[in-house]
Parts: sequence; C-alpha cells; structure tokens
Amino acid sequence: MKRTWRRRNYFIKKDLQGKYIFSFFIFVIFGSILFNLIFSFLSFNTLTIVYKNYNLQIGKTPLILLKEILGAHWIFIITAGLAVVIVSMFLTHRFAGPMYRFEKSIEEMLRGNFNFEIRLRRKDEGKELAHKMNQLIAMLSSSFKEMRTISENIQNELNNAKALIEGAGANEETLSGLQNTHLLNRRLRELLDSFKTKN
Repeated sequence: MKRTWRRRNYFIKKDLQGKYIFSFFIFVIFGSILFNLIFSFLSFNTLTIVYKNYNLQIGKTPLILLKEILGAHWIFIITAGLAVVIVSMFLTHRFAGPMYRFEKSIEEMLRGNFNFEIRLRRKDEGKELAHKMNQLIAMLSSSFKEMRTISENIQNELNNAKALIEGAGANEETLSGLQNTHLLNRRLRELLDSFKTKN
C-alpha cells in the first residue's frame, strides 16, 4: 500500500471539513459583530466628524461607524469569508487526511490485509496514532505468521503420528481422534491463510 503520489485533493472528508469551515466562518462573523458592539458601547458618548461627498457631518460615533460598516459590509463578508474558507480548508486538511487514511487502513485490516504500513505527510496530525497502529499491524502480522508456522509443525507431527499409529495397528477410535485433529488443524490453517501478512 505504498503511495508514490502526493494528495492534491483538499476536500478529503467533505462533511467533516464543511462543518469546521462553516463553524470558523460563523466564529469570524460573530467576532466582528461582537467587536463592533463593544466598540460602539465604548464610544457611545463621543462625536465624530465625517467629510464625505462635499458634506460635513457630525454625529454620534456609533451611528456614523454603523453606517460606514453597513456600506462596506458586503466587501467584508466576501473577503473575510474567502479568507476563512481557504485558511480553514488548509487547517482541516491536516487532520481530515489522516482520518481518511485511518479509516481506509481499518477497512484493509477488516478484510484481513496486514501487509501495509500507514504513512502520513510531514505536517499531518495523528502521527502518534499512526505509529501505534503500525505497531499493532506489525504485531498482528507477526503473530499470524507464527501461528501459521506452529500449524505447519502440528500438521507434520500429526502426519508422523498417523504413520506410526497405522504401522502399529491402532484401534478405530485412535484413528478417528487423529482424523478430527487433522480437520481442526486444516480449519485453523484456512483461517490463518485468510490473513495477508508482511513478508
């Protein structure tokens, strides 16, 4: 499962990333509204002079600022919204990509494939989890290989025992027990062979 290409798609998990991008956008809008309210409250008893279109206007600072902000509000929403979407897309990509990789790795393990290693990009989050999962994959792969070897050794011992027992003329019950042990060991080998392990 070695990857030779770089991931270019920044929307790996659209639902997760979309939720975070929307949350960041709402946070920025709420923050700017809160800033305006606090500033208006602090400057409530002040006057401001504005010279605009050859007119001189005097008014309370909060009201004049509110008019100016509402006039330029659509520019703020578009620029701030785009900035928030782009920044949050890059930030969420650092943990959405690894989450996607972990899900795919677990799907491979559920299919019985333990012949891979999880690799993350340099700036991705979740490197500790990837390291632990790689240790788990290596440990399970090693255990399956050892069980396979033990099963092969059991099969060899059973074959030797069967040859000795048949040569000695053993009774029907002993041969039946030996045959059952052969069947159980064959089933164990079938289960072990369904797992793909590292070489």
